[in-house]
Amino acid sequence: MSKSTMRASDMAARGLTLAGSRKLVIGSPGASADYSIQRPFVALLPAFNAPEREQAEAITKDLIDLGCVELCCVGPEAEQLHDALDSIIEAGNALEVVTTWHEDPMDACEHFLHAAAGGRANLLALIVSHPALQAMLEAEART
Repeated sequence: MSKSTMRASDMAARGLTLAGSRKLVIGSPGASADYSIQRPFVALLPAFNAPEREQAEAITKDLIDLGCVELCCVGPEAEQLHDALDSIIEAGNALEVVTTWHEDPMDACEHFLHAAAGGRANLLALIVSHPALQAMLEAEART
């Protein structure tokens, strides 16, 4: 998927407003909705299996081009995704983009909501295919 075919509005499914006027958008890559994530933003990418890792790898450059400043990986294969994203970032000379990985979903949610990009950026969680993770993230966002 190229930058011209992938837009922030193509990814979002649901938006929530957090403290400090930050936005949390929960969606999935390729899903269509009318929402435009403001830059800068942080992306939460699931890594529960190989196809998810590959999908995340395929959209990484587009996310960075759209203004993503940190890529947070979550799931049992998060470390492998993290390593692949680092290679993509290095190859694209986007060395200012940070990557993190968390196998534990609660650790990932806490980092994503409270620490990623210093807690100042908008948030794009591409996790709609994981309802339990989505519920955990939304519950943590309310605290």
